[in-house]
Amino acid sequence: MEDKVIIYVAGNPDAYPLEYYDEQTESYAGVIPELLNEFSAESRYEIIYYQPSSTDQREDLAKNNQVDVLSGYMLGDRLPEHSDVIQLFSAVHDAQEISYFLCFTEAAPTDFQRDLTAFMENISQERISGILMDTALLPQDNTPLYYTIGALVLSIALLVTVSAVIIRKYKQKLALAQRNLEADDVTGLGNFDYLERYYHQLVNDKTRILYEMVYFHVDTDYLLRISSSEETNDFLRHCALILQEHTSDNDVLAKVSDQGFALLRMSSNIQKYEDWLQPIFDQIHEYPQKYNKSFDVKLTAGIYPLKKEDRDLNSIIFDASLGAELAEREEKDFMICSEHVLNKLSEDKILQASIEQAFAKHEFELYIQFYVDADSYEVVGGEALSRWNHPQKGILLPNVFVPMMEKEKMISRLDYYCLNEVCAFLENLVNHGIETFFMSCNFSRDTFSSADFVAQCKKIIDAYQFPRELLIMEITESVTVKNLALIQQNILELKEYGVRIALDDFGEGFTSFYDLQKYPLDGIKLDKSLVDNATTQNGRIILKAMIQVGHELGMTILAEGVETDEQVNALQSMHCDVIQGFRFHYPLPVWKAKQQLIHADIRLKTGN
Repeated sequence: MEDKVIIYVAGNPDAYPLEYYDEQTESYAGVIPELLNEFSAESRYEIIYYQPSSTDQREDLAKNNQVDVLSGYMLGDRLPEHSDVIQLFSAVHDAQEISYFLCFTEAAPTDFQRDLTAFMENISQERISGILMDTALLPQDNTPLYYTIGALVLSIALLVTVSAVIIRKYKQKLALAQRNLEADDVTGLGNFDYLERYYHQLVNDKTRILYEMVYFHVDTDYLLRISSSEETNDFLRHCALILQEHTSDNDVLAKVSDQGFALLRMSSNIQKYEDWLQPIFDQIHEYPQKYNKSFDVKLTAGIYPLKKEDRDLNSIIFDASLGAELAEREEKDFMICSEHVLNKLSEDKILQASIEQAFAKHEFELYIQFYVDADSYEVVGGEALSRWNHPQKGILLPNVFVPMMEKEKMISRLDYYCLNEVCAFLENLVNHGIETFFMSCNFSRDTFSSADFVAQCKKIIDAYQFPRELLIMEITESVTVKNLALIQQNILELKEYGVRIALDDFGEGFTSFYDLQKYPLDGIKLDKSLVDNATTQNGRIILKAMIQVGHELGMTILAEGVETDEQVNALQSMHCDVIQGFRFHYPLPVWKAKQQLIHADIRLKTGN
């Protein structure tokens, strides 16, 4: 057997993931060392890297003819004199060409230069991508995951296409590779394309039933309402870090949507799901306290065991996401997509498809929950609530159908439908001599922030005769996060028209006190979470301060979700104006509420 020709290489120990020195194995690793090792295995050359030192010794080794190859140079670096160059990788980033080179020194054998150049010319793009992805899956040192992988995203963009000698030969391939990056911009995890590639590699007809898809749903809409996009992205990176820690070598984790992570993993014993998931939820729920954030974490998971007939990855992820959605609806951490759950989800789809018919048949009904004066307990007004009187399922609450309507972009239709019913109710009361009872009507944030909102409201209200100040339009705190100028304009026009505006869910997020300065509001409705803590020391302090601020700004203060005498007493001591809750009245169908008001079956306050 022919003796190996020893080739000495001086590399760059800090060019991760292209080339770096692995302290654990005490050897060079990365794309270039792996390619050189492959070349060595297929040729008569043995590649030996010089051990790195505290300073760059490449040029000194070249001058002394102690090395054959110098590695780790980029376009723009000062290349060694009297050396032949082979271009390995090239890319265009931010309109700038970036390339990486190997340099042959004068000591390099001519045959070796020829053979290595030919070898590099024949390396496929897929082979380079594979090496790069393998490197990306094993971040070095103890760098936080999202920083490490974030750096890898750029590396993948720069290195995914091979150009052995001439960059022009690969420009088209490079452009295609850049359009198909497999990394999520926020977390650095793989994206859907990344998951799909590994799904097809791992899952086939023989192995399919061994796998399950776990979908983790993060309520980013909630986070964006109460914080900022930057804080939301920070939390998503935290989730990525925790999920990565609990992902085994045989699993594939990816961020597949703005709100979801998908994990393809070998199926587990059902009884062990909680043991596996609980540490994940515990660590993620520690985020607000760990990083001094004042918002809650909303995370759920859906687990979908793959069936032998499952083929489409999108459908698999969708079914798992429905499990996470159902878990959120039922206030559970996770939901296994069993036959029972899938049947329920199928029923939900049927229900969703019947929404249009429900409008046509007037199946949506108005319910009213009375407000009472905090001191006298006399009824002063009511809140409009919607119910779906389904012909087969009976009375359905908003938490069942509103999320469906939001998905179908039909929520504005329900909002205006309820407004029309409220106006008809107020007109009817006025015709019966009741002229002080007010009604509050909720609007989704999409409806309130629409450009034609005021025009649509006026069109409905103008058809009825009642004092306009009896109508209160509630704007949820979350609505003020987007389209600020348009919302302010809508509020001003509605107030000029004569209706009153109240801020709902006050205290849920961080925009509350800003809103009080920004918008001309008539009242605020304290969020139930504040009322729940009204009997605790800290809760009383916070609640009292909010009520005081509202009063000093000339606003009426309403408290919702009041259920106990202790809460009532606390609110009275803080001079809250109006109270709503099961302690006094449950929601009633509009016909029954009207009956009680007209026939004086309740204590109705007749003065302001």
